[in-house]
Amino acid sequence: MAGASLLAACGTPLRRADIQLPPAFQVQADTLDASALDRWWVLFDDHQLAVMIEQALASAPDARSAIAVLDEARANRRQAMAQYDPQGGLSGSVTYQRSTISGLNTGTGDDSDGTSLVGALTGAGQTTTYSGGFSPSWELGLFGRRSALRSSADADLAVARFTYEASRQSLATNVAGGLFEARGLAVQLEQARETERVTRELADIGRKRVAVGIGAPVDSATLDSDLATAIASRQALEAQLTVSKRTLLVLLGRGTDPVEQLQIEARLGTPPAVPQTTPGELLMRRPDVREAEARVRSAMGNLKLDQLALFPSFTLSPSATQTKITGDNAYSSGLWSIGANFLMPILDRPRLLAEIRAERARGEQAVIAYEKAVQTAYGEAENTITTYTADRARLQQLAVAEERARYAFNAQRTGYRAGITDLTTLLTAERSWRSATTLLSQLQSTTLTDAVNVYRALGGGWTAGDATTTALNASKGSQ
Repeated sequence: MAGASLLAACGTPLRRADIQLPPAFQVQADTLDASALDRWWVLFDDHQLAVMIEQALASAPDARSAIAVLDEARANRRQAMAQYDPQGGLSGSVTYQRSTISGLNTGTGDDSDGTSLVGALTGAGQTTTYSGGFSPSWELGLFGRRSALRSSADADLAVARFTYEASRQSLATNVAGGLFEARGLAVQLEQARETERVTRELADIGRKRVAVGIGAPVDSATLDSDLATAIASRQALEAQLTVSKRTLLVLLGRGTDPVEQLQIEARLGTPPAVPQTTPGELLMRRPDVREAEARVRSAMGNLKLDQLALFPSFTLSPSATQTKITGDNAYSSGLWSIGANFLMPILDRPRLLAEIRAERARGEQAVIAYEKAVQTAYGEAENTITTYTADRARLQQLAVAEERARYAFNAQRTGYRAGITDLTTLLTAERSWRSATTLLSQLQSTTLTDAVNVYRALGGGWTAGDATTTALNASKGSQ
């Protein structure tokens, strides 16, 4: 009956995760393989971006903190596995004792052995006691306890490792997004300064036309208003760029450096190509998905340990002591023994069975979290690719719109100088061009950020050659 009860308690594993891949994500992409995601930022062919990300991953507080957390996880694994190694240590002591007895007749004064004899009989005299002992214990990892513990500890270390990789991934994408945002603001600032220059030129023309009597004062006032608005827009962009630079410096671990030291070019490059279809194996590289899977393995190991707690445990307990006394009553003694302890849980069974049920429930939560992580990964991948594709198509249209609006404005400005175009027509053309220019630069920055989000959604940033990928094997080798 007891054996049947144990088998019933230990025979139910966790269920397998229910993961169904959408057909679109099962197609193998030809435009990007897994290795291309290891250092995705290199694909942008942007030296400043590569330098910034490498600097952030090496010295930023977030990166250094993540490394410390990973080191803690390695130590925790070693600590967990040590419980099935021999335990105990050496002990030792030194005691000096001197005792006297007054008024005791030891016999004739010339009996040199009288004092020693009395001391031996009464304990009087001086002695030094040296004692040492060694009492280790060793719990035998029977029934697969050590293997189950190793599986759980390895999974916990993998969780920490994937959390570390997720931190690196997040930091890299934040640096890239921050750089592209700053560059977008720099481009807009350059455009705002050009708009201010053009608006100032028009305002000067308006005042000159009023001065010679061929222009209306109300038109000149309108142009002066536009100039003030352009100046305010330029000032706002300067402040936004300063804030963006400071945020970027913090991400790089240089948060106290002057913002003037961070040079941001007013340029926006072309994002690299990304696959139109997303193979499932790329998504499964994502650190958050692999972390969720490692938590399932950890829960399975913990459940196995709780189930094995119903089985008896055996502990070896050898012991050895040595005592040496010097002085008036010198002698030495030694003792050694070996024993074995056996423990079979009886009254603890209801508590242990309840813990098994609780651990199985926690394991079910881990399986559900894994299923959710996979579904979230697919959703993010599909959404980011859809957004990126749409923004690239919009980018082409806005580029055409900006080019035509600039052509129309230049033509109307020439006509206004010649006196054949009225102010309303000029301002309409100027505002259309300014709006198209702003929308184009914003979308260029957004599209670059979209590309970063696509690589993140596909698991980009997982560096196969990184030292942390050997953490699990290194820790295993230390056991």
